[in-house]
Amino acid sequence: MSDERDRPDAGAPAVVDVVMPARNEATTVADNVAAAMGCRHVRRVIVVDDGSTDDTARIAEQAGARVVGRPGSTGSKAHAMDAGVQSTDATHILFVDADCTGLTSAHLDAICEPVLDGRAEMSLGAFDYGWLNWLVLVLPPLSGERIIPRWVWDRIPATKHAGYTIETRINEVIAEGRLRTHAHTMQGVSHRTKRVKFGVVDGLRRTARMYVDLLSMLKPVGDIRWRTYWYYLRGLTIVRSAPGAEE
Repeated sequence: MSDERDRPDAGAPAVVDVVMPARNEATTVADNVAAAMGCRHVRRVIVVDDGSTDDTARIAEQAGARVVGRPGSTGSKAHAMDAGVQSTDATHILFVDADCTGLTSAHLDAICEPVLDGRAEMSLGAFDYGWLNWLVLVLPPLSGERIIPRWVWDRIPATKHAGYTIETRINEVIAEGRLRTHAHTMQGVSHRTKRVKFGVVDGLRRTARMYVDLLSMLKPVGDIRWRTYWYYLRGLTIVRSAPGAEE
C-alpha cells in the first residue's frame, strides 16, 4: 500500500463535494440532488450537464446544485466527471449518478464514512439486485455511487478518460496501488436502465456494447492486467448491512 505521507491530502481536513454527471436526466436529477445535498458530509453538489437536450440543467439548478455545462457534448461520462472535478478544490469527490431511483442522504452518508474515517481509500454503494447482491459486491465495481480522494482521480491519465469505462480506470488505480475498498448494497436503490431510456431493443444493444467495451479493456486486447482484479479483492471489505443505509 502507498505510504500515507506520499499522498497529496495527507494531514489535510477532508472537504467533500458531489460530482453528478447528467445527460437528459430531467426525470430523476432533482431527487438525486436533494439526496446529495442532504448528505451530512457534503459541502457542495455539482451537476455536470453533459450536452442535455431536456431540462436537466434548469431542474438541477432549481434543486440547489451548481451546474457546470458541456454544451455541444455528444455524451462522455468520463469527461463530464472530469469537468466536475476540475471545477472544485475539494479533497474528496463523491460521485453520484443522476439516474438513481430510491437514493437517500442516508445511503450517501454510509458511502462516505469508511473513507472519511480512514478505513478505506474508496467506498461505494451497489444497486439493490435482491438475491444477486452477494455476486454484485464481489464483481469489479461499476457503480457510479462512490467516494475517492481527489488524488486517486488525478492519477488517471487524461488519455484514459473514455466514456463509461472511467469507473474501471478508478478501480485500476485503487487495485494497482493496493488500496482498500469498502462496498455495500444500497437497499432499495436502483436506476433508470438503458431499456427505459432508449427502448427495449436499443437499450439491450447499448448494454451489450458496454460490456463488450469493458471486457476489451483487459489484456491482451486492452492494457489492464488480469491480476488487477485479484489486487482489488485483497483490499475489499464487504459490509453486509451498512449503518445508516436505511431511513
